[in-house]
Amino acid sequence: MIVRNIAGLLVCLLALCSCKDASSENPPQPEIDGISMPRKEMRGVWVATVDRMDWPRNTASAEVQKQEFIEYLDLFEQYNVNAVVMQVRPMADAFYDSPLEPWSQYITGTQGKNPGYDVLQFMIEETHKRGMEFHAWLNPYRISNNVNTFRPAADHIYNKHPEWTMTYGNLLIFRPALPEVRQFLVNVIDDLITKYDVDGIHFDDYFYPYPASGVELDDQQDFMEYGKEFDNIEDFRRDNVNKAIEAVHNLIVEKRPDVVFSISPYGVWRNKADDPDGSDSSSSITNYDDLYADIRLWCEKGWIDMVVPQLYASTENIAMNFIKMTDWWANNSFDCPVVIGHGVYKFGNPAEGEIFMDPVQLETQFFYARREANVDGSFIFNASVFKNNKIGILDNLGKVYADKALIPFMGRETAPEPKPVGNLAASGKSLSWESQGEGIRYVVYKINDKEAKIADVVDTNSYVCVEPGDYAVSALNDDNAESNISSVLTIK
Repeated sequence: MIVRNIAGLLVCLLALCSCKDASSENPPQPEIDGISMPRKEMRGVWVATVDRMDWPRNTASAEVQKQEFIEYLDLFEQYNVNAVVMQVRPMADAFYDSPLEPWSQYITGTQGKNPGYDVLQFMIEETHKRGMEFHAWLNPYRISNNVNTFRPAADHIYNKHPEWTMTYGNLLIFRPALPEVRQFLVNVIDDLITKYDVDGIHFDDYFYPYPASGVELDDQQDFMEYGKEFDNIEDFRRDNVNKAIEAVHNLIVEKRPDVVFSISPYGVWRNKADDPDGSDSSSSITNYDDLYADIRLWCEKGWIDMVVPQLYASTENIAMNFIKMTDWWANNSFDCPVVIGHGVYKFGNPAEGEIFMDPVQLETQFFYARREANVDGSFIFNASVFKNNKIGILDNLGKVYADKALIPFMGRETAPEPKPVGNLAASGKSLSWESQGEGIRYVVYKINDKEAKIADVVDTNSYVCVEPGDYAVSALNDDNAESNISSVLTIK
């Protein structure tokens, strides 16, 4: 038996027969053979490199950079995070050796300067050592946040093809309408997923730029040249982004089907006042109308494998209420798994309002999202909250992430199905079992009063138990598909 969606199905049944409220904690766990199993959930953290927001804080020393990154990973591991979402292309540049784009200025202070080590390879290896997934976060269109101070490296694509770009206020971005721009984006991702063992490709909310007062998009000529089939420029813009998303999806399916393609949009697709399918919100900005990102369509078409809406408002917010928006996304993602993006950076900042000075609000948000059958986890923005720990927020996060969790199956089946663990045996404090070869990890569960908790996930066929008790083991493949658990053995 392969365990993929049993947790969601059982939680869904619970939701049908009980009333949800924002203060409710975990629903009953799914059961297998009478044993209550921990619910699977994605637990990601965004690590922002633009303006060195999270990392690297130091541009002078590779060794200091490495140590800073390891410190983050140690904190993530301590709080049972299972995925790192690392910004590796913040400004049409690279945190890796790319033939298409220069080394990022945020590594050394100078765009195009070799940092002396393969930054991305180092980060992937250190992340995987800890059993976490590594998702590479790219910005598809952004080149510079300040065109007046932009000093591109000699080999930057801007110097080769300035006609591919346009300004919007102080921003410099790629022209989404150009086929050459779409192909360049695909080529960048092709190079990345071919050379590096990333588990995911991730885009955030920056597509067409957020609207600025008194500034117009300079794409009328693009519309005249490429948009003849459209009645209005708004539909044309949305189609440009649609084509890019579909092209990236097709590339991943062809070249690395094991890679999960995720997008983290602004929290509102459309307001109900503008579209009956929209949410009960009154946001002044929406994905569809302002950023020209039809995220609901991408979910419906199956172009993305995970959607991570940025629900940074509180449970008391009127325009973009966390509870209402969580419900909307859970019911409007079609078959696309939903992972909630939490604005944990707001906690402890008086400017965000009194509710974000109360760390219990964090628990309320996480526990509410966890009750949704169609919600498969959370992303935290941003990594610095783990080091800053304002208002002691990590104590509350520790309650939310008290136990380890496996990442749910997402994307495509690319690996052989794992078989149930065979020949499980105990000798003293050690467990051993029959190996299933490469590409299989093993989940060791400790069971108390018919409730299983993850003791560890290992890639060997043995485990030394730290304490006495009942144990069982399952097999886990590279797709995060899990076999049924083994029989239970007692370690005395």
